Amino acid sequence: MQSVLQLNLPTDRTFHPRRPHRKSRAGCVKCKERRVKCDESKPHCLRCQKLGFDCSYDADSKSSAIAVFLASPPNSKAYCMSLDAVTRKINQTLRLDQSPLPVVEALHHFHDLSNPAFGPKRMQATMQAKIIQLGFDSPFLMHSIIAAATSHIRHLANDNRGYALSETYHWQQAITQYSKEITTIGPNNTDSLISACLLLTVRSFALDEYSPLSSFVFSDDPVSLNWLSLQAGLRYLIGATAKWVDGSMWWEMFMRSHDQFLNIFDDDRPGRVAMDPELADLCGIDDTTTAETNPYHAPVRMLTGLLSLERGVKHFAAYTGFMGRLLPDFLEKLMQKDPPALVLLSWWLGLMYGTGMWWVQTRAKSEITAICWYLGSEEGLIKFLKFPSECVEDITFIQEFPTNM
Repeated sequence: MQSVLQLNLPTDRTFHPRRPHRKSRAGCVKCKERRVKCDESKPHCLRCQKLGFDCSYDADSKSSAIAVFLASPPNSKAYCMSLDAVTRKINQTLRLDQSPLPVVEALHHFHDLSNPAFGPKRMQATMQAKIIQLGFDSPFLMHSIIAAATSHIRHLANDNRGYALSETYHWQQAITQYSKEITTIGPNNTDSLISACLLLTVRSFALDEYSPLSSFVFSDDPVSLNWLSLQAGLRYLIGATAKWVDGSMWWEMFMRSHDQFLNIFDDDRPGRVAMDPELADLCGIDDTTTAETNPYHAPVRMLTGLLSLERGVKHFAAYTGFMGRLLPDFLEKLMQKDPPALVLLSWWLGLMYGTGMWWVQTRAKSEITAICWYLGSEEGLIKFLKFPSECVEDITFIQEFPTNM
C-alpha cells in the first residue's frame, strides 16, 4: 500500500511564478449590478458615461444592513440588530420624524410576498430586494413599496383600520411623487419608475368590496374605467425609456416575456385565421378585417391566444399584458357599453379571476357580475356566449340582477 501511495517528487523542481495580473473588485456600483467589466475611471467610469447611467463607487454601508434585515426572520437577533439602521434610513428617505411599526413591517412583508408580476418564482425575491434597495434612493418608490405591502397585510388582517390609514397615506404620496418624477425620465430613474408603475397597478386595479352596482357598466363617468385604462401607463413608460432599458434590471424579464408570448401580442395578421370563431363572429370580423378597420380585431387575437394557455397564475404576466395593450378605441367601446366589448372583457376577467391573486379577485368578480347583469341573466348569457366555465372555476357569485335597483 505504501508503494502505491508514494509520490516521487523531483528534488530540483523549477518554480515558475504566476504571471502578474490585476483582478479588481473596485468597479462602480452600476457595472457590478450589470455584471460587466468596469474601467474604474473616476469620478465616473467611461461605460456609464457613454450609456448615461448614474455612476457611483460608494459602497454604501446601508446595503449590508438592508440585506441582513430582509434575509432574517422577524424574531431573529440579526433582524433586530439591523432594524435600527433600516428604520433610520426609512425615516431619512421619507422625511419622517419616526417610522411607525407598520412601515418597517411592510418592508419586510414586501420582500417575502409572492408577486408573479416580478417574474418567475425563482427570481421574485431577488427582484424585490433590488426594488427595495432602489426605494432608499427614490422616495416615490419607497412609498409605493410600503403601500402595496400594507395593502396585502390589511387584506389578511381581521382588524385592519390601522393599516388602512397607513396604506392611504403612502398611496397618496406615491402617486403624487410619481406624477412629478415621470416628467423627467432618464437613465437614472428608469428602474425606479418601472418598479413603481408595476406596483401602482395594484392600487388602480384592486377593489376593497364586492360591489357590481359600482361598476363602470352602470356609470357614464369615464373615471369609472380608470382601473383598466391606467394600465397602459407601463406601455408608455417602456416606450419612453427604450434607449436605456437594455441597461435596466427589468431588461431580462421583459425580453423573456416578449419572446415567450410573441405569437400572442405581436400577431397583427388581418382576417380571422387562428381566431376563436365565435368571438370573431360576435365582433363582426371577416377575412378582410384588420386592426385599423375594427377595434375588436386586436383584442380578439390576444384573447384567443390567452385562452389557449394553461389556466392559473403561471401565466399571470401574459394576462396582465392584455390590459396594457388595449387601445383607446376599444376602451371607448367599453364606455359605450357595446356588448362585444363587454363580452371580451368578461372572458379576460375570467382568466384573471382564475389566478387567485389577492388584488385581482374582488375586481374581477364584481365586474363579471355587473356585465352579466347588464347583458342579461346568468343562464341566458352563458348559454348564448358559451362562456368558458373553466376560466372561472366558481361562477356562482353571478346572481340575478337586483329588481330593486
